[in-house]
Amino acid sequence: MKILKNYAYNLSYQLLVIILPIITTPYVTRVFSSTDLGTYGYFNSIVTYFILLATLGVANYGTKEISGHRKDIRKNFWGIYTLQFGATILSICLYILLCLSLSFMRNPVAYILGLSLVSKGMDISWLFQGLEDFRKITVRNITVKLVGVISIFLFVKSANDLYLYVFLLTIFELLGQFSMWLPAREFIGKPHFDWSYAKQHLKPVVLLFLPQIAISLYVTLDRTMLGALASTKDVGIYDQALKLVNILLTLVTSLGSVMLPRVANLLSTGDHKAVNKMHQMSFLIYNLVIFPIIAGMLIVNDDFVQFFLGQDFQDAKYAIAIMIFRMFFIGWTNIMGIQILIPHNKNKEFMISTTIPAIVSVGLNLLLLPKLGYIGAAIVSVLTEALVWAIQLYFTRNYLKEVPLLASTVKIIGASALMYGVLFVVKTTVNFTPVINVMVFATIGAILYIFQILFLKVISPKELKQQLLNK
Repeated sequence: MKILKNYAYNLSYQLLVIILPIITTPYVTRVFSSTDLGTYGYFNSIVTYFILLATLGVANYGTKEISGHRKDIRKNFWGIYTLQFGATILSICLYILLCLSLSFMRNPVAYILGLSLVSKGMDISWLFQGLEDFRKITVRNITVKLVGVISIFLFVKSANDLYLYVFLLTIFELLGQFSMWLPAREFIGKPHFDWSYAKQHLKPVVLLFLPQIAISLYVTLDRTMLGALASTKDVGIYDQALKLVNILLTLVTSLGSVMLPRVANLLSTGDHKAVNKMHQMSFLIYNLVIFPIIAGMLIVNDDFVQFFLGQDFQDAKYAIAIMIFRMFFIGWTNIMGIQILIPHNKNKEFMISTTIPAIVSVGLNLLLLPKLGYIGAAIVSVLTEALVWAIQLYFTRNYLKEVPLLASTVKIIGASALMYGVLFVVKTTVNFTPVINVMVFATIGAILYIFQILFLKVISPKELKQQLLNK
């Protein structure tokens, strides 16, 4: 499967995964208050911990195993999925126990979000990622996602419809996961839970699960702690800012899922030269996207938030201005962690790179959230990702020595900085409506940036095409 085609399909899939909050955000933030959506965000952050248990570390591990053992797909699939199924049952039982035990969890939003555990337990997208068949993932989900979006616009009309809104989000996610099982039958056959073979996968899955716990601590715990130490209003504002940044991050992180099976497959053949070429291409594509987005978003942030979010969420622009810098760190760790450490079986190093920042983030959140609220959460999120980046940079230093990065990175940063400077000057003279301002800045910035990239010869179109279209 061609990398470029897979990237396009996976990018579409990743966008579809978050399409409900993306497309409906301008509408939803005008129907519900920041406190309403903060309530949803708070309970969603809690259920995320149980989702983590339900999925274990299966996603990346399953992708790598399926990709590296394509002659024995059925046995490997059921061995790995048996672990996921068992973990899901345990997670559901523990979540029910939590809801029955703690009074603050006796909330309809918490009950409805329990359906997310079922849908994540049914998630087998890692099978198709391992097979490098991203078309099936995308095509089977698109109809379900679009119907979900339409349903929200049709049925969610007032603040009293919060429970209905949460239900629509979860039920269509569940239907999307169910839709994956039909095309999977040709690869996996009839259900066959193999607990004895599953034990062989248990240790490596757990080694990848531990970093996921750590990642969850600094990706999700901030919202949980924000609700406990500040207010649900702070959660609402921070959550909307986070969603907007994650929309942009989708452009970056989608490549990681495509490259993981390809790199794992190349490593199994011993073609390290081709692997280094893949890493070089990944860094080039990431940098080409990351730096201009950061520069451009700093320019259009105020205007974008003004028309995209409701009046009760305008303070999100302050959090976005801080969190936009997460793009650089997450972009690079997506390569260093998922494309280098995991395929090279450096699970211990990957675990360390996420565990230490997780512990640091908890301490920083306890220190900053009570005084700074969502601003403190934004600052901690950037510092945590920066620490992950620094640790992974250390662990991958020997691999990166063989990947030429400096020259192209300096040129891209220079082009982005010049674009920012020009747009900053233009911003002092242009004053249309927020929507038109964003369109004008985006157009001028894109033309200027692309011209510089071509003039500086950052990319060799011939070589890039050869890598992307390589079978």
